[in-house]
Amino acid sequence: MTTHVFIPSKGRPTTKTFKLFSSDDFCVSHLVEPSDKVAYEHASVPNLLVLPENNQGIAYVRNYILEHSRKIGAQWIWMIDDDVQGFGYAKQGKTIKGTSSILLEFQERVKPYKFPLNGINYCQHAWSYSNGKTRFYINRKTAEVCTLLYMPKISWQYRGRMNLKEDRDFCMQAIKYSDGIIVDTHSWFACPGVGTNPGGLQEHYKASHDALAAARFVSEWSPYAKLQKKGNRTDAKLKLKEYALSLQRQVK
Repeated sequence: MTTHVFIPSKGRPTTKTFKLFSSDDFCVSHLVEPSDKVAYEHASVPNLLVLPENNQGIAYVRNYILEHSRKIGAQWIWMIDDDVQGFGYAKQGKTIKGTSSILLEFQERVKPYKFPLNGINYCQHAWSYSNGKTRFYINRKTAEVCTLLYMPKISWQYRGRMNLKEDRDFCMQAIKYSDGIIVDTHSWFACPGVGTNPGGLQEHYKASHDALAAARFVSEWSPYAKLQKKGNRTDAKLKLKEYALSLQRQVK
């Protein structure tokens, strides 16, 4: 059975993420804006889904993916950023490079549970978790950048007013309206640091719009979120476990 992968992309016709996936196992589509269409075609980026409008924000694109997935009857979909550079797994404190089969293996592991939102870990974090006793976390970590969605359980949307924190807001809504989130802390994806890669949302990070987004997020989800400094950035720290317990959701 082919697995659908949707990659939102803006201003990055040189994206190579799609090359990580074999055509036999995955159907990869790129979501691009009308103004970017020609550049992506010239760069031979495959399977373009051209959005109706330009510059509507990342939540708009993600909601378009949700609606498109429902139209084609896809139950399980992957939503992956266009600057993901690789996949792998961690074992006994070491990160080991793998292939997109990592995603298929994870999908098979979580399918029976039918959680709406599922994810794998950042490469730079996975090695430390691989020494722990618990591999699969339930409602303790966010699923971002590389996420597996079970469409029948999703009744909410990405919210435009939470752009730049729309993924984390979607995680909180997953706990609020459904079972929540499963994260495989040993399997990983690799990608550049936030706002360091040209194109995409870099202009917003350069203008420190993420600090404003973090403040909006905390205002929405307090007391289960608070502002924190990460180097030169202001970010939002989530209390997923506490929020899940307050709603009597499973935590593991």
